[in-house]
This record gives sequence, structure tokens and C-alpha cells, in this order.
Amino acid sequence: MARYRIDRIADLARQLAFTPGETRNLQMASAENLLHEVNPTKAYPLEFIVFRITGYHPRGLGADLLTGLALQHDLGLLIEELSDSLDLKTSGTAEPVLSIDDVTEKFNVTSKTIQRWRRRGLPARRFTFADGRKRVGFLLSSVERFFAAHREQVIGGVNLSRVEDGERQEVLRRARLLAKAGCCEQEIARRIGRRLDRSPLTILHTVRKHDQENVPDAIFSLAASELDEATRGRILKGYRRGKRIGTLARRVKRPRSAIYRLVLNERIEKLGRRKMRFIDDALYHEPDAELAVVAIARQEDLGVGPAIEETRIPRDLPPYLQALYRTPLLTPGRERALFLKFNFHKFQFVMARRRLEPQFARSRDLKILEEYARLANDVKNQIVQANLRLVVSIARKHLRQNLSLMELVSDGNITLMRAIESFDAHKGNRFSTYATLSLMKGFARSVPLMQYQTLPIHRVASAMDLPDLRHTAADARLIDRDEVHQLLGRLEESERRVLLAHYGLPCEDGERSPATLEQVAQLLGLSTHRVRQIERAALNKLRADVGGES
Repeated sequence: MARYRIDRIADLARQLAFTPGETRNLQMASAENLLHEVNPTKAYPLEFIVFRITGYHPRGLGADLLTGLALQHDLGLLIEELSDSLDLKTSGTAEPVLSIDDVTEKFNVTSKTIQRWRRRGLPARRFTFADGRKRVGFLLSSVERFFAAHREQVIGGVNLSRVEDGERQEVLRRARLLAKAGCCEQEIARRIGRRLDRSPLTILHTVRKHDQENVPDAIFSLAASELDEATRGRILKGYRRGKRIGTLARRVKRPRSAIYRLVLNERIEKLGRRKMRFIDDALYHEPDAELAVVAIARQEDLGVGPAIEETRIPRDLPPYLQALYRTPLLTPGRERALFLKFNFHKFQFVMARRRLEPQFARSRDLKILEEYARLANDVKNQIVQANLRLVVSIARKHLRQNLSLMELVSDGNITLMRAIESFDAHKGNRFSTYATLSLMKGFARSVPLMQYQTLPIHRVASAMDLPDLRHTAADARLIDRDEVHQLLGRLEESERRVLLAHYGLPCEDGERSPATLEQVAQLLGLSTHRVRQIERAALNKLRADVGGES
């Protein structure tokens, strides 16, 4: 779900949701007019924006200036949310409402181009269409106004040339051949559109117009019907079990291309649902970024030996856990290189997914995306493997009666993987420090809950006076704050202040942003060297006392 970029606009949207319906409709129209006028290169006073939308001059808003680019995004989101709350219907709108398909056909562009136009200020509302489904729509006047104002900027994404007679005959010829070969309407439009560099909707419109004017010689009457849900499910299930596309095509009496596209669409949907966030780096945007990242990783690989610290392996562990201690620890340089590589592969995945045109995508395009995801996962596994002994070490110190060490290690592994996803190596901290704090915090929350869940039934029946250890998302921040204070309560005041400021940990004043050691030194009136000493001493205390009761 899209998020507001400006908190004050998000607050305004929440306030407008409680206004009467008629007033809300007028405010939505005012916001739409304002969106057409916003220049992304300028800044606008908040008071001006609120007045243009609501008609009131608010007081006490300060002199905040809102950037036009962020304002374009947030106004578009505000309009869409307001329209969604009004339950608008296309049948009750005074002017024509165009769906995304209508706009793509009108301007002969893809839906991806429409999304780019929306980011540039094309207002969209949510309507209930004639088929009963609610989806995004555009007022005809808004589309025409946007195109008139942005013709020079968007003309590159539009093919306004009409289909000439020669091209039209070629479209019809190809459509007839594909229809006789057993293709459905959508597959015909997609394949011809890719071949002739036309929008599939333009192809559909051309063939349908021909069929309306030449009913006895209609082309789409020869096309195969769309596969029903049950048949699609059987095909995908067979493909997952290793059946060849040709075999599946013969089984349902459809061309291989139709089965190929069905399988491809499922892979596209799966990749589209995959969450992939990365910590950005200026290096990733350089032309030779991949060569540079590989070179840095190889340089840090040099000198990494198979050093095994046999004397440090706890002898009371199972053989499987003892083996974890034989994996060499990461040097600072190696650690930074791995996180640089890990986030770079995720960056490659996200960029490639943004460039993907689903309707024209081929298997080789998806293999590139899947390869980036695999590479990112391989690097993540290397980081996990090098830090599993840390999980075991901290889990052992949290071992309690009726709890299994393997259960704690499994819970800690999940926390470790989450820490890897959110760790920012640019801040200069070691991952082991970041992971230690995450694991301590995670175990402080999960161990009491595990103990409660493993109580015998006869004890559960008499445990009605025990506090409810479950909590809702609304309570999570308060609970996290208490747990952090419990963990840091054994430190001296100066040590506690340094860790709170440096790592941006929650405190009585709420959340704070992480600060550099230099900023912490300036805040506390100490030298940077002294702050570093205090931090090191505090972390050593936490590591030594991590097994204490929380």
C-alpha cells in the first residue's frame, strides 16, 4: 500500500475522511484542480495547500514548505482515498469515466506508461464500474487537461499514429492465423502487439471493430475461449510436478504458447509479490557498478583462511551445533563487502522488476530476476552461516526450564535473518553488535512466552492469575521500550546515554535517530576517543551479563 511522503498531508487526509460526503466531494475536486497546477520543481506553503483544498485559512501551521514532487504523489494518494470513501459509481458521474484499459487504448500506450503519468500528476479516483468491481478510473476532463499540459513530457510514451490500412490488414491476417491455431483473444493481442510494437489493446480494438463490421467473417469467433480457473489450476499443478509444456498443451488441446504464457504469468505474479528492500549506495548507480562490487568482494576474500578455533568450541553442545563454531568469523572488511554485495543484488532485482513489461515479458527476462534473487539469498546465507555461533551463544544464556536449546536457536535464527535485512553497514557498526542487541531483545520477548506455552495442562488451569503475555501491535512499541530499559538498566548512566544516542534506541523521549560517535561526543561534551571507550565497555558488559534474568 502506498504511503504518504509528507506527514502533514497524511494528517489532512485523515481529517477530511470525517467531513460530510457532499463537502468531501467538493474537497476532492479542489485537490484534483490543485494537482493539475502543482509544479514538481517548486515548493508550496502548507497553509496555501490546506486553503486550496478546504477553503479555510488554518492557523498555527508554521512556515513549512512542501516540495512539489512529494506533493504530487501525496495529492494523488489523497484524491484516491477520498474517492474510495465516497463509494463513487461510474453510472452516477456527470461525465465519462475512463478505466486504465480505456486510457491505454485511447493513447495507444501500456498500463506502465499510465502509472508514470499518475506519478507526474494525472489524478485518479476509485469508482465502482458497471461490472460491480471497484477500481481506478479517470475523469475524461482530467485526462484531457493533463495531456494538454504535459504534451511535451509524455509524448515520448505515446504512439498517436492511427492504424493504417496496410498495417490493419497485417493485424487481421496474423489474428486469423493465431485464432485458427487455437489461441485466445488475449494471447492473439499480446503476440501481435509485441511483433508490431503496438499496444495489445490497440490490436484488440482493431480486430473487434473488424468483427463488428464483418460478422460472417469474424476472426475472434474462431479463437479459443479463455481457460477456466479449474483448468488453469490443473495446468499449473502439473507444471510444478515436472510436466513439460508440450504435454500439458496436448492434454488441454491448446497451443504451447498459451500454456507457456500461463506459466509465465504465474512466475511474474510470484516475483511481483516478493518483498525486496535494499540499503542504497551511490556505487550501485555507477555504470560499472557490478564490476566494482565483484572486485571489492574478491579483494576481501583474499587472506580469508579456514581458521578453526577448536579450543573455543563448547563441548556440551550437540555435534551439529559444535560444527557451527568451525565456520570462520567475518573480518570487518569481509563483512562490509558481503553486505555491499547483498544489497547490490537486491538493488538489481528491484530495478529489473521495475523495467519489466509483464505483457511482453519472456522466460529469459524472468530468469534474470530469479537469478538476482538467488544471488542475494546466497550472500545472505553466507552472512547467516558466519553468525550462527552468535545465536547459539546467546541462546544458551537464555536457556530456561522446560525449554529446548534447539527451539531457542530456531527462534534466534529468525531474528538473525531479520537483522541482516535491516542492517546498514554505512553507519560504521559491526553486524555482531547490531545482531547481539536484536537477539537479546528478541529473546527477552519470546522466552517468557515460550515458558508460558510449555506449562503442563494442570498448571495452566491454575495459572489464571498469571499476566497475559500476549500483546497487540498497538502495545508493541511500549513493550519494546520496557525491554530495552531492562537490558540497559545494569549499565552506568554514561554508558547508557552513549548507547541510546549512538544506536538510536527508544528511550523516555521516544524514538531518536542514530548518531555518529562524533555527534554523541559533542552532545555529551566528551572527546570522540572517550565516547568510543565508553561504548566498548558498555557492550562488553552486555555480552557478559546477557544470561541474567530480564
